[in-house]
Amino acid sequence: MLSFDCEIKKILYSIKRLDSVKMPLLACSGYVAAEDVYADFDLPQSAISSFDGYAVRFKDIEKATQDNPAVLSIIATTRAGHPSHRFIKPGTAIRIMTGSVLPMGADCVVRFEDTDETVDKKGSDKNSPSQVKIYVPIQPGNNIRFAGSIFQRGTLLVQEGTIIGPEEISCLASLGKELITVIRRPVVGIIATGDELVNPGRSLSIGKTYNCNTAATACLVLYYGAIPHVLGIAHDTEAALMSKIRKGMAGDAIVISGGASRGDYDLVRLVLEKVGEIVFSATKTGAGAAVALGLIKRPSMTGPDAIIPVFSLPGSPAGCLINFETLVRPALLKMLGLPAGFRPSYLATASDLIMQRTTKAFVKHLHLHETQDRYTVSHNSHTPNLLVSAIIKENKIRIGGRMNFFSEEWRRQKGISNVRRNTRISYRHQIGFRIDTKYKERVNSWKS
Repeated sequence: MLSFDCEIKKILYSIKRLDSVKMPLLACSGYVAAEDVYADFDLPQSAISSFDGYAVRFKDIEKATQDNPAVLSIIATTRAGHPSHRFIKPGTAIRIMTGSVLPMGADCVVRFEDTDETVDKKGSDKNSPSQVKIYVPIQPGNNIRFAGSIFQRGTLLVQEGTIIGPEEISCLASLGKELITVIRRPVVGIIATGDELVNPGRSLSIGKTYNCNTAATACLVLYYGAIPHVLGIAHDTEAALMSKIRKGMAGDAIVISGGASRGDYDLVRLVLEKVGEIVFSATKTGAGAAVALGLIKRPSMTGPDAIIPVFSLPGSPAGCLINFETLVRPALLKMLGLPAGFRPSYLATASDLIMQRTTKAFVKHLHLHETQDRYTVSHNSHTPNLLVSAIIKENKIRIGGRMNFFSEEWRRQKGISNVRRNTRISYRHQIGFRIDTKYKERVNSWKS
């Protein structure tokens, strides 16, 4: 059986980043940029006004005060998208709106609030004034956005491997980009195995149970940016399972729940050996060690053959959820061109007692609390880890080897003072594409 670290290494070695596609800009949200995007022009392309006000010459207003304002003649009005071709001569000003190109001859902009312009007016000034009084001296360059002040030609704006969100969409749109090269999302076939399974919405007979793994797996696939392809329930025959797997080979990966253990009707490993190869089966990870990774080759007529990873996860709902998080998630992130690294870790004090030694990498859901500038963690130690009713209340996952945690209350009862109060453990945020930074200040790079 492989250790947890060896599992991850074998998985990541077997997975390649998917190919790139061009997509319309508005469809790219949540996708990963497949190439660097550089600015091919300056923005703004010419100097523009930062405020509504008057474009003037500094020399005409340098001595302006509240009691002795500078009085200038208004020769034109300009607004965004309609640049003025008038030249500002000594003693003149042009009314200018935010985003308007700075007229020739002007070297600063005075806000309406610093003039005798009516501040609370709505729309254009109906009085059409011919002069303006300016009460403050403005230095050259004030209230102007110069050419290239937002970004300059050649600036790297979106780096390869960046998840495209609203900020990136805004930036790319400002470049006039219509099509963006992104890494396509993996299509993941989802199969549940077992004659005992019934899809939700149907009545249960004795010995049957509802298929909850398919819905949970599809949710996780979506959560990590892939596309779920639900293939249904495979009955406990080689032919039924083989048929589902062959349908799943049209995608990029397959996730199977159940059927990887050693029972008479656990057929996943048997079928995988016939259509591909098994990289590993059974691991030193709990809960839910009955897992396997297989690889199936899909012939291609136009390029190299595609390698389809097949993840066989435990049939128990909690074991399926945990092993998806620890094994499938890194593979999906690598397919998407994202780092598949570990999550933040925290130094926490146990609030309940766990004394357990195991040769496996123990995976456990737990709850992390922040109280008075420190972290405490409850391990739900009196509830079986494989009960979904228990794990839905938790917010973190612990992955590590030997566990030996002593709560503060237990230490007080036993009169023990030489047991470390704090236990450093590696916790994983339940995150999607954007890392939750709620505990950012306390995050460190320690790994269990």
